[in-house]
Amino acid sequence: NQGQHEDPTPSACFRREEVSLFQSFENQTLIEVNYYLWLDVTLAASERPYRFLYALELVFESGEALLLSSGEDSEAIRVISAEVLLETATRLQQLHGQPTIQRIQRSRQGFWTELVGKKLAAIQLARHESGLYLNEALMLDFGTTGIVVELPEVGEGLEIREVYLSAGS
Repeated sequence: NQGQHEDPTPSACFRREEVSLFQSFENQTLIEVNYYLWLDVTLAASERPYRFLYALELVFESGEALLLSSGEDSEAIRVISAEVLLETATRLQQLHGQPTIQRIQRSRQGFWTELVGKKLAAIQLARHESGLYLNEALMLDFGTTGIVVELPEVGEGLEIREVYLSAGS
């Protein structure tokens, strides 16, 4: 905790370690995509289940994975470890008496089908006035296709959408 107080990075920005981690995934081939949904298990059986995308996992040919999360507070996109995801899922399961985090394999669904097997050219970030990078959105650049990962204006979790890039982007 004390290290967080010493970190001068504004809360609206990615820390230097996170930016360096993003750069380490550039030019790696994507082999798997997983979504981790947070399910609201406190609703009555008659109510429509509420869920949101808590984390996005991108697994690369190197065997390394990038886990992006909305965090429990949904105030910023965070890079988390598999251990943090497991701890959160375990804590929520103990609290509610049933699983709350659900893993869904997405590699063969939607736009991910076309991106699995492609190299991640870059992870693009928006600059903050301080010269650091904002942590409310990022774009996974796969050349002609980009995947925008952002916090929703209303609600919790992450939103993901596909954008088409021109050849010079």
